Amino acid sequence: MLDRLFAGGSLSTLEGMLTYASARQTLIAANIANVDTVGYRTRDLGKPDFRGALDRLLRPGPAADAGPLKPNGNNVDLEIEMAKMVRNSALHSTAASLLAQQFALLREAIAGHVIS
Repeated sequence: MLDRLFAGGSLSTLEGMLTYASARQTLIAANIANVDTVGYRTRDLGKPDFRGALDRLLRPGPAADAGPLKPNGNNVDLEIEMAKMVRNSALHSTAASLLAQQFALLREAIAGHVIS
């Protein structure tokens, strides 16, 4: 019974969203840290598709929205990366809030309280 509760539905989807957002934040931070590194190319994760395989999404690759290539071979655009970081942080916060609500509902159900 617990397998059905935790393996499917919104909990696993929210877990996937948090995993995706955390992994993406790490890559964005690395892009920002390498803004002046000669030859560094911006990396990003695939677009989130939480019905698909999460491991495919967590494979870093070239960023689709990288900045123009500079003479030193670097293509990190600080403004693009900061904007991605803000959007990604909002995704993570939303998923964490929704997950907290799901667990609050579970606590209420276990305790036998009526939610008003």
